[in-house]
Amino acid sequence: MKTKFSGILTLLLAFVVQISFAQEKTISGTVSDASGMPLPGVNILVKGTTNGTQTDFDGNYTLNASVGDVLTFTYVGLKTVEQTVGSSNTINVTMQEDAALLDEVVVTALGIKREKKSLGYSQQSVGGEELVKAKETDIADALAGKIAGVQIVGNSSTTFGNSQIRLRGETNLLYVVDGIRVYASSDINPDDVADISVLKGGSATAIYGPEGANGVIIITTKRGEAGVAKFEIDQTFSVNQVTNLPEYQNEYGGGYSQSFNVFSYNPATDPAEWASFDGHLYPDFHADESWGPRLDGTLVRHWDSWVPGTPEFGELRAWSPSKNDINTFYEDAYTSNTNLAFSKADENYNIRTAVTMIEANGIVPNSSNKSIRFAANLSYNISDKFEFFANVNIEDRDMFNNPDQGYANLGSNFNQWWQRQLDFKRLRRYERNGQITSWNIRGPRDARPLYWDMPYFHSYENDRNYRKNTYYGKVGGTYTFNDNLNITAEIRKTYNAYQNDDRGTTKSLLDPAFYNQGASDNERTDYFAMANYSNTAMNGDIDYTVSLGAEKIEIDYHSLFASTVGDLSIPDFYNLSGSQDPVRASQGLTQTKRDGVFAKASIGYKKMLYLDGSYRYDWSSTANPEDNRIETYGASLSFLAHEVFAKNDVVTFAKLRAGYTQAPFFPGAYQTAGVYGVGTLYQGFGRLSVSGRQPNPNIVGGTRSEFEVGTEFRLFNSKISLDLSYFNRTDEDLPVTVPLDGSTGFTSVVVNSGKQTSSGFEIGLLGDVISTDNFNWELGVNFGTLERFVDALYPGIDSRDLSTYTSNMRLQERVGEEWGTLIGRGFTYGPNGEILYRAASGGRYFYSRTTNKNLGNVLPDFTGGITSNMSYKNFDLALGFDFQKGGKYYSRTERYMDHSGLSLKTAGLNDKGNPKRDPVASGGGVHIVGLLETGTDSNGQPTSDGTVVDAYVEAVDLYNLGNLGNIYENNLHDASYIKLRSVRLNYNFDKEFVSKFNLTAASLGFFANNVWLIDSELNWVDPSELERRGGINWAEAGTLPQTRSLGVNLKLTF
Repeated sequence: MKTKFSGILTLLLAFVVQISFAQEKTISGTVSDASGMPLPGVNILVKGTTNGTQTDFDGNYTLNASVGDVLTFTYVGLKTVEQTVGSSNTINVTMQEDAALLDEVVVTALGIKREKKSLGYSQQSVGGEELVKAKETDIADALAGKIAGVQIVGNSSTTFGNSQIRLRGETNLLYVVDGIRVYASSDINPDDVADISVLKGGSATAIYGPEGANGVIIITTKRGEAGVAKFEIDQTFSVNQVTNLPEYQNEYGGGYSQSFNVFSYNPATDPAEWASFDGHLYPDFHADESWGPRLDGTLVRHWDSWVPGTPEFGELRAWSPSKNDINTFYEDAYTSNTNLAFSKADENYNIRTAVTMIEANGIVPNSSNKSIRFAANLSYNISDKFEFFANVNIEDRDMFNNPDQGYANLGSNFNQWWQRQLDFKRLRRYERNGQITSWNIRGPRDARPLYWDMPYFHSYENDRNYRKNTYYGKVGGTYTFNDNLNITAEIRKTYNAYQNDDRGTTKSLLDPAFYNQGASDNERTDYFAMANYSNTAMNGDIDYTVSLGAEKIEIDYHSLFASTVGDLSIPDFYNLSGSQDPVRASQGLTQTKRDGVFAKASIGYKKMLYLDGSYRYDWSSTANPEDNRIETYGASLSFLAHEVFAKNDVVTFAKLRAGYTQAPFFPGAYQTAGVYGVGTLYQGFGRLSVSGRQPNPNIVGGTRSEFEVGTEFRLFNSKISLDLSYFNRTDEDLPVTVPLDGSTGFTSVVVNSGKQTSSGFEIGLLGDVISTDNFNWELGVNFGTLERFVDALYPGIDSRDLSTYTSNMRLQERVGEEWGTLIGRGFTYGPNGEILYRAASGGRYFYSRTTNKNLGNVLPDFTGGITSNMSYKNFDLALGFDFQKGGKYYSRTERYMDHSGLSLKTAGLNDKGNPKRDPVASGGGVHIVGLLETGTDSNGQPTSDGTVVDAYVEAVDLYNLGNLGNIYENNLHDASYIKLRSVRLNYNFDKEFVSKFNLTAASLGFFANNVWLIDSELNWVDPSELERRGGINWAEAGTLPQTRSLGVNLKLTF
């Protein structure tokens, strides 16, 4: 029996073995990266065995495996991929970047590469491919919502301007591209970026000295990849369209009253053919408000019916809502973005060159933006010891009629001072029968405009040109003595030149003509050298790196501006020599120098404990020559807690970190001594003026100390990543302007007496929601807070203005309060929240006014973003959201839109069901309920004895600038918003398919930017696009409409 059983077992075993061998087969395929390029050297292993192989130079592999086996693909810097062997003999794999790898190498200060796990300060990176998914041409907009503590603010999507990056409440950041300091984020081409590293904490940026105290954005540009030469064509077409406009009323047309004027023929002055016009109705053409008659179809004379020699002359047309309203003025704006790149590299050289050409039209007629950028990045190993490198970036940009933001532009014209019946198709013809016309004529007998020329007249006759020429680059070399020691020396140059000219046409019947020209250039030269030494000790338990360096910086700034005075003397001749009066001109020159030496050291113990420190001396020409040296230092500590834990499936990685820094600032140029002011010519003589500010040779720029702690976790085999940071910052000895008694001979002096403290939390969460063979979904959330308090200004000074809208709305810093307090005229409330009114003659009521009222703060409670990246087979879908909670902003547009009767709220029905604009005596008016102002308190603020107000008031009186319009609190709004900023759907073509066209990779993508303002208190104001006033984004004065861009992108790699 035992023998029979053994025989059966042997037979069964042989059968199983036979089946196993029958199922084993040869698997082959290609491994490529996200861009479709083949990956050589990828490790492929049959999971649970030692059976494996590597991909060859072209990314190909061959491996024996059985059905059901799991193949594991691993490559440094990329996410591990697992594929199960099925019926197919071919398994092709695309590997993605892994931002959560424990040994991720990131670029830190001075271009030094470090393992991210060793950093003792807050640092976050964004890869180049992630940055350009939505094909933004502005690197600031491309960063929106991707990094905790980083907020993008301050540019209308209607204009060609650039946004600002705000990091922990600061906008004066240092931008470094391949070690080169550039002046602004707008100088950086997103298509050339390989990686962005954001250094937030002072301990990370201390090595840069005063320049880096507010944070550093480090950009590493793309380089060639080893292997065959690569040529890329990246073509994008997009269209930009207006989305949200204010809600306008369409019940009433232009005018100051609901009655038409009646034309009365005067034979003594009017042409005889005008006799037939007698009795014709016409509106108040001269009014730029819409409190006029109801748009009920009454036949009237419109503005163009008074232009002789035209088909419309003498015509009566219906008084009706416009069929071609404001939205028809704005055009679809098309953009073409072409990027061509070539790269090639091997072990001895690396070269990449790229050209980017952008042509864009604006949504405002006759506006455009064109730019061409060139970049070259190369290195060459002259010997085994010496590497030579150089790069250069050049941009030439031409903007024509970049739309204005602010009061009195087209946006404020349409939304603040307008007549609702106007037809834009008729307004386009602003020159008729050889005569310049306007809808805003003074009357039938006077064709001159009172306030406004035609909007199209502004676009096509008043030209403004802006040209920017920029280059930055470096040349240098690195000599490597051995594996431990190397020396780098570089010369870096940054140069920005600007030219602009602006003209007011001689054709205008309203404004005097003018012409002005301006030019400026800003040149910076850096001489830099650094030695790096790294080694280990105690049998490798200790590793350390020491860097010593020096730099010399020279900055020259020149400016020149000239403008005509008193009109132009020659029609259609726009030149300074055409000035009616002597030309007004000004010139500026600023030259500064700075020297610095620094030392930086990093030491690690058993890959578990890391200590970093830096120390720097700087000398500046802007400081007191007798005391012009400052010291910046910082230190950080990080501990990898997971190294002492027992290995587990929950905590893959855990780090605790802390850092401290102290960073003084230099004063601005020419602040330590008195300088003469240069005035314009007076009767042919130059003018100099003595400054009213008393010199203070001991002035400094202030001193910042910052403490930061944080922790980082990777959980469940790095499927979830969590990054937490807290910072606390103190700014002391801040410059404060103090008024002086006139008897001193000066009006003010600047002293170091200010103090502010800031703190905040930052959270970054990244995780794989779903990860299967065919479908992956990665979701990221970031969140940041900022509290900033004013602790001191100067003894006896408790507040000072940062920016103002007259004395009735001021943005201030006030001692003991959060920075950015809004002080202005507001409502007066009774004990139970009742609004107070003061009585006026004729049964009218006005809102009572509380002056110098604290109306809130501009700082948000928190900001953040959400990123979602999904991939299914060859498809990728990326979404980007950003949001803000809290803060306030002021809307001047809303104030005037209500006053002028343009807004929806000024029309419609009242609570009786009658038209608001009907007379109160006829059942119209707006219902108000509150308390009557009967006195004032000891501070002069209104009070009430409890008398109730329950009345109807005329709508035109209620919304008037002297009534509700004088309550600035009414036009303050919550700056909270949620925004779907970007969407991209991308398809990566199979390698086998594209190879038929001699391509190595190809992708087709569809994208949208500024997709949806999901929530905002005023749906036509995007708080992330507020105008800057006094350098701070807190108010809009004439906002242009929001836009959305839709586009298609084709990328081909040869």
